[in-house]
Amino acid sequence: MKTAKSPKKSKHRGLVAAVVLLALIALGLADSRFRIAVTEYELYYDNLPASFDGYRIVQLSDLHMALLDEGGEKLIKIVEERRPDIIVLTGDFLNMRSTQTEGTQTEALRPFLTKLRAVAPCYFVSGNHEWASGEIAQLGTMLDELDIVYLQNEDVLLEKADESIVLAGVEDPNGPADMIKPDEFAENLAQLYPEKFILLLAHRNDWLEKYPNLPVDLILCGHAHGGIIRLPVVGGVFGTNMDLFPKYDAGIYSEGKYDMVLSRGLGGYMSVPRF
Repeated sequence: MKTAKSPKKSKHRGLVAAVVLLALIALGLADSRFRIAVTEYELYYDNLPASFDGYRIVQLSDLHMALLDEGGEKLIKIVEERRPDIIVLTGDFLNMRSTQTEGTQTEALRPFLTKLRAVAPCYFVSGNHEWASGEIAQLGTMLDELDIVYLQNEDVLLEKADESIVLAGVEDPNGPADMIKPDEFAENLAQLYPEKFILLLAHRNDWLEKYPNLPVDLILCGHAHGGIIRLPVVGGVFGTNMDLFPKYDAGIYSEGKYDMVLSRGLGGYMSVPRF
């Protein structure tokens, strides 16, 4: 008789396990969708001017039109609490072209970017989705109206107490075919500013694969979405090209001539939801 009852108990346990697993997945998806995680890195450089010691940079990446309810107030508050000297926006704030009226996404971003610019000076570089959105021209115009600097293979000097560092930004490869190549752009910067600390903003996460010896000190980038599906210990499971276990998914990488800080990003666009 005992052996006859055991299959029922086994099925019961299996059902409970399945329900618990589904509940954990649902909680994980909700957490991935609504919780904003802040990761803070402290980096040290011998060639960083003394007046920039403690300089605070907030990086936002891969928004993908998410977190914009009530003008993105929740995200704005978190940024304010970090007390940044500057805010850098490393692409994919828009999504690919949709059936919406052209310019709709750009205008939906305006309230959030207006509030963000009130916190600190902002600098933007394009991602692949900006170019695929069909709204890159409108976005550029709006950024100019809001006094947000759009770095299009360009550089500016950040100054503090009579000292300065170079902040440069590269266009995403989806940009114009005839634009300067990233390695050539970086070499030009190194020649123009041979003694200065160079911080490069970019969108893609393949710098250490393509250009491990760029003459810059630090690259801030995104694009990887933290691996889209991310598991404890394992890390990122899928790259944005749906490659398995991407090498560069999140965090600090220092295996090249420079450091690369890779953001996990804020939103998600892929058919596979963030987890």
